[in-house]
Amino acid sequence: MTRDRIFTAAKAIFDREGLAGLSVRAVAKAVGLTPMAIYRHYADKDALVDALMLDGFAEWQRIAAAIRTKDPVLWLRRLLDAYLDFAIARPHRFDAAFILPARGARKYPRDFAAGRSPVIASVFVHIERAKREGRLRGAPTLEIALTMSALAQGMVSMHRARRFSGDKELRTLYRAVIAHGIASFARPPGRKSG
Repeated sequence: MTRDRIFTAAKAIFDREGLAGLSVRAVAKAVGLTPMAIYRHYADKDALVDALMLDGFAEWQRIAAAIRTKDPVLWLRRLLDAYLDFAIARPHRFDAAFILPARGARKYPRDFAAGRSPVIASVFVHIERAKREGRLRGAPTLEIALTMSALAQGMVSMHRARRFSGDKELRTLYRAVIAHGIASFARPPGRKSG
């Protein structure tokens, strides 16, 4: 139970203040323990960061699992829209999943090709289905997934750097960039192979 209390406090601090506000001392104060008592449950701040990363991934997996459509290209678009929504609505939780330099973070391409990410595994399934349906050309699935991930992450990074005048402009340009990215892998009409 103490480990759960520690994590709950760390998560609250991180959600409120980000990585800059997260420290073993701040967590200890929030749960009424000494910093040394925290170390019995988490070896160091990096262990807390790893736990936050896993929690952020779990939230992202719940969001992705809630997307329902039989159309594989529409599913990809909705997933990428959800990614932006996650980044805007829950910035610190998004950071935990995708930005924090956590030791246990999944690595491209090895961990993703090995299926360590349920969301990326779903992305692969949907890309493969779109390819079978003749909607995407035969580019390697991992390359398509990485391209779309890089576009989405790049747009979020630009947003974080305040390169957009507002959320409306961000959303409009984000959707256009994602649409262009997907279209760049579309099979030209009348072609049977890619």
